[in-house]
Amino acid sequence: MGYERDRGSAQQRGYGQRWAKAAATFKRRHPHCLGCQAAGKLVATDVVDHVEPHKGDQAKFWNTALWQPACRYCHDVVKPRLERLFETGELKVIDLWLNSAAAQAMRKRHPPRADIGADGWLAG
Repeated sequence: MGYERDRGSAQQRGYGQRWAKAAATFKRRHPHCLGCQAAGKLVATDVVDHVEPHKGDQAKFWNTALWQPACRYCHDVVKPRLERLFETGELKVIDLWLNSAAAQAMRKRHPPRADIGADGWLAG
């Protein structure tokens, strides 16, 4: 809980109106998740992910060359696992791209759950 409190609110970390506008533009230009595309699936982008954790560094935060389109699964399941390995020195920044060999291997180890449609059947 201390980490969450110490890192500040989303607004304090830069996720305000300017970010919302920039992220919306990026998602329009990159409508499909990079990690899912690499796995042969077309899944809509839900999140604009910072490839390298910016940790409040505004130069890294706004470096669009290090933004990638991600679905919720890739952002919330695959990327945190990659970042933990990056923090321990086991991966390099290039491995944090969702289409990297490391990300695709992580995806295979932690596959997405099958999507259930509104009718209760597996969505195809």
